[in-house]
Amino acid sequence: MIQRVHGIDRHKRSATISVLDRNGTEIKFVQSWGDLNTYIETLGPEDAVVFETGLGSFYWADKIEEKGALCFIINPYKFRIIKDSWNKTDKQDSRNMAKALWVHMVTGEFGLPVVYKPKREVRELRRLFSVYASLNKHLVMLKNSVQSILTENGIVLSTVNKKLLLSEKTGLSLLEKLDISEASRISVRISLEILWKVQEQKEQLVKEIFYAGKPFEKEIKLLISIRGITPLSALAFLSDIGDVRRFKTTRKMNAYLGLVPRLKESGDMSRAGHINRASRKTTRPLLTQSLVQAMFASPYLNSYYENVKGRRGAGRGRSALIRKLCGIMRRMLLTGEQFREVDSNLYNKKVRQFNQTIKLVEQEKKSA
Repeated sequence: MIQRVHGIDRHKRSATISVLDRNGTEIKFVQSWGDLNTYIETLGPEDAVVFETGLGSFYWADKIEEKGALCFIINPYKFRIIKDSWNKTDKQDSRNMAKALWVHMVTGEFGLPVVYKPKREVRELRRLFSVYASLNKHLVMLKNSVQSILTENGIVLSTVNKKLLLSEKTGLSLLEKLDISEASRISVRISLEILWKVQEQKEQLVKEIFYAGKPFEKEIKLLISIRGITPLSALAFLSDIGDVRRFKTTRKMNAYLGLVPRLKESGDMSRAGHINRASRKTTRPLLTQSLVQAMFASPYLNSYYENVKGRRGAGRGRSALIRKLCGIMRRMLLTGEQFREVDSNLYNKKVRQFNQTIKLVEQEKKSA
């Protein structure tokens, strides 16, 4: 049984701590505790801890739970006691969190806006995918930089020549043939060399993502039975949603993934706005890249896309198809069934490529 509740207001080098007993009486208050590790060593199964989400939240939650204590991570933007407080100080925040947790634990009459804590494997995937997204942004910036320099020099390349210029094998030779200023040539060359290096790192990162996703091998081989879903997009989906069972409906999962538009209603009027940007952002761009293949995964998906496209336009049709794909993947994970319209040859090819990549990374790690 929980005997003590701890409200901790964490900072970079210290923490303010308020501790209440079973009766709700404050039995300890520390204005500034230096090393949080030493405090965690004093915790046990009779303790419950609450603190706000922030950098390192999951790290500290893991350490607290290793001691057998309960840990609650709250969203400060939804925790109105802190959000709307007129007296917002470290002292007051720690005490407010401790009191809220005490009410929640003792009476059960007060719900805490708790943040979902994914398991460690999912967090590792999310960390790798954040770097993957960063590398993609750098690649786009470098390509735009090359394009702008060429445009300033009156150079308009065909699609074929653009690919040749961006290729590491033919880029420098093609660059020498272009009639541009020397400063522009140097700038393009440096941008291309950085671009190729980033591309190399991106390819290596994809291998590491596959290796980090090895614990989800069963789920990956289930999801890639859909045409257009690759091991990378399957892992992006799995890293975003974490535990699929926590979503009671497909709409709630799609809202979490940023696929459901905001809805404004007033009387008899309703208007759908843009999708919510305050959401997970890994799945949507990867699925968008594979929509051409996915829409032909089955006659049903193709007719569904064409129907929405005819009524609402191509953009709305793509968004609707992504939502439909995510709903299908959710159902597959819950039931453990493969996609009914699976292409056996394509599926076996994707499985072989995934297994080969895992073996390659394992060999690289052994030889390193």
